[in-house]
Amino acid sequence: MTTKLTLSVDQEVIRKAKRYAKGQRKSLSQLVSNYLDFISSQARQQPEIDPDVLEASGQIPPDKIPELKDPKYRYLKEKYLGR
Repeated sequence: MTTKLTLSVDQEVIRKAKRYAKGQRKSLSQLVSNYLDFISSQARQQPEIDPDVLEASGQIPPDKIPELKDPKYRYLKEKYLGR
């Protein structure tokens, strides 16, 4: 099912996009639809982020980070982070 969408875009951008769409033998609507589908599917495929990176960025509280069993990891964490 398709639905109309109204966008405000600079005239020059529209002109260039229409020329590009014509060269691709697609409509501007198809290009926009494909792009929106692409970026929305990319959002679902985010790579898993290391817990220490999340901790450093303030994304999750430190007490919620699972400790790894690797002794080398624990050693390096203690050495460089003091924990």
